[in-house]
Amino acid sequence: MDAARRGFLRGGFLTEEGRSEIARQARPLGPPPPWHRGRLHQETCAACDQACAAACEMGVIAIHEEGHALAGLPYLHFEAAGCTYCGDCLGACPMDLGEQAATTRPQIGLAVLDTARCLAWNGVICMSCQFACPERAIRADRQGRPAIDPAPCTGCGQCLAPCPEQAIHSTAPA
Repeated sequence: MDAARRGFLRGGFLTEEGRSEIARQARPLGPPPPWHRGRLHQETCAACDQACAAACEMGVIAIHEEGHALAGLPYLHFEAAGCTYCGDCLGACPMDLGEQAATTRPQIGLAVLDTARCLAWNGVICMSCQFACPERAIRADRQGRPAIDPAPCTGCGQCLAPCPEQAIHSTAPA
């Protein structure tokens, strides 16, 4: 029996905390690996040996744990590093993702800056996110504060780990 159903049967939906916990367990922990968006299927991925996660040298691909609504599905976990678009996950995946997938660089998401947490926006000199961004999507404004340009941003997550205040997060693409 899955966790959401167990929570429902135990009355977890009756309290605000219970509803929040059920909603949290249903949310993805991160975006899907590049080239996999819209193509992942829980039955197929849960039965797979998760070759995509094993092939990722950066260790960015993780698998939703048992008990989560998306158990068995891979996601990008940007805690230690970002996606480099190396293509190793694509090559290791047993699903047929098409030849075009290897030649395109998909939009993973979009980096969003929380200016309340950002050191530079609070008077401390810090541009660690700008130096980490391979797309040059983060630039300093006139006051030396970072600003994210959504046009070149691919949501690769390279800027998330270097931020000492975790002031940047990635959202799903529009």
